Amino acid sequence: MLSKCANPACSEKFLRLHQGKIFHLSPTPEVEAATGGFAPALYERFWLCDRCSKQMTVVWGGTEAKLVPLPKPAAQSSMVAEDTEEKPRARRRTASGGLQWR
Repeated sequence: MLSKCANPACSEKFLRLHQGKIFHLSPTPEVEAATGGFAPALYERFWLCDRCSKQMTVVWGGTEAKLVPLPKPAAQSSMVAEDTEEKPRARRRTASGGLQWR
């Protein structure tokens, strides 16, 4: 039963489905091999509140769930800045003979 945020440092209570993120983790191949195949007890659900889900995610770490920090948004914003730089536009002729910018 999900009752609170999976982050041990957070005391946010699980009240509504639309708040935060629910993670359904299935066993990794290594865990399945160690347990001899299908292990239904290893299928787990975890919930992170809105605040924590913007900073971290939940993954299997061996035989237990681990919290892993998400990449910093600053790295993503610099990639977006590179993609949005002004690039020279080329013209080409359309089938009707007019010019079109690309």
